Amino acid sequence: MKSSQIGGPARESGSDGSLAGRALWLSFAAATTGTFMVNVDSSVVNVALPVMQHQFSLPIADLEWVVSAYLLVITGILPVAGQLADRLGRKDVFAWGIGVFTLGSLLCAFSPNIGWLIVARIFQALGGATIMANVMAIIALIFPLNKRGQALGLIGSVVAAGTLMGPPLGGVLTALWGWRSIFLVNIPLGIWGIWGSLHYLPKFPRDPVLRGTPFDWTGAVMFFATTSLLEFGLTDIHEVLGWVMLTLMMITLGLFVRRETRDGSLVPVRLFTVAAFSSNMVAGLAYWILMMFPSFLLPFYLRTELHLPVGLIGLSLMPQALAMIVVSPYGGRWMDAMGILAPARTGMAILGVADIATALWPGIIPLWGVWALLVLQGIAAGIFSSPNSAAILGSVRKRDTGLASSLLATQRNLGRALGVAMASVLLTLVWTFHGLGPSPSHHSVLYPMWFRWGFRGVFWVGAIFAIVGLITTRRPEAMRRRNH
Repeated sequence: MKSSQIGGPARESGSDGSLAGRALWLSFAAATTGTFMVNVDSSVVNVALPVMQHQFSLPIADLEWVVSAYLLVITGILPVAGQLADRLGRKDVFAWGIGVFTLGSLLCAFSPNIGWLIVARIFQALGGATIMANVMAIIALIFPLNKRGQALGLIGSVVAAGTLMGPPLGGVLTALWGWRSIFLVNIPLGIWGIWGSLHYLPKFPRDPVLRGTPFDWTGAVMFFATTSLLEFGLTDIHEVLGWVMLTLMMITLGLFVRRETRDGSLVPVRLFTVAAFSSNMVAGLAYWILMMFPSFLLPFYLRTELHLPVGLIGLSLMPQALAMIVVSPYGGRWMDAMGILAPARTGMAILGVADIATALWPGIIPLWGVWALLVLQGIAAGIFSSPNSAAILGSVRKRDTGLASSLLATQRNLGRALGVAMASVLLTLVWTFHGLGPSPSHHSVLYPMWFRWGFRGVFWVGAIFAIVGLITTRRPEAMRRRNH
């Protein structure tokens, strides 16, 4: 089949170049396979971390990089991946992205040690970023205008399904066949995704304007350096090296903003001059940091304090995602009826209450208490996430909606990466404050008590992030009148 043709059923198309009929939904299935895999992998690994901790005899600060390296690389190259697709051809770049992600999954499964696993996760993230940067654009291009809203809503369902399936799938697979099996499940899905993308997706035209301008490689390097230095600096903030990295991060950030403001084309810095946009982006970043605290730490808590088998750990993390799926439609209706501010601030306030309740819980939190707190987190997420996204997108002009959407994806992954890093470093700081050093032995009989000290300290800081989110959540309409 020639790349310029749409084979088989994919020949059905609308007058605007979009697809129709069976071809449309086969293309949708091919495009969203990658999204499903990426979102499963964002949550599936966390459940296996306690098993890796015992197998490799590593502290949490080292295991953090199995998750953080993946999220950090995705964040750092998302802007690059989107522009490369516009320049080189979205269909081929997207298929290559699924291929890289699938090969990375295979390398993860056969990693002989934690170092190789982290390198394999970085390689996997290159494909993940390519998938995430292109799937929304592909769906918008293949669906006719009157079905586009439905399709974008279905992507939300795919994302929720992948996130929901991650913990129980990771728990069951790890219990039955070990942690390596959680990566092997991507292989058949990846093969279908590659074949389906090449066979069913049409060839999208390249952007003639971008092709005529040089790629902003300097800006890309600066952006990646800034996000990386921020992550490394936070991880080592208890040492002088961490402060050196954070200082360098401020320098690279200043150089990056200066370049992109003058003649860069990678990140639309001008959008951050809109007060409502930048303010709500900060609120969204705080939200994703808060969501990663329980996601990263609870598997260790359930293993260390409640001694749950790994198969049950994954199932025990499901209440959060289930509550979010149930509540999200009502959060959307509340936003339609009352505006953005009330549901967004209510959701952020509930997140703060959940964190304070976690920090104040007397003694060991029983399993039913963990479930109750997760349900509270899920309710808060279901109420907050849609109004926050609407506030961000509603703060910019219609022609900048696509740019704002790409920054939303960057914000989400940066928040996840920072959440894991901050959870790890806060544990370290609490342990150091108690005179235990940065990484007390998890083989000690006192380790459960030590872990509980750090665990509660993390959620006290989470309450502070919730306050930041409350303060920075703004109504876009009022801010737009003020700024224009």
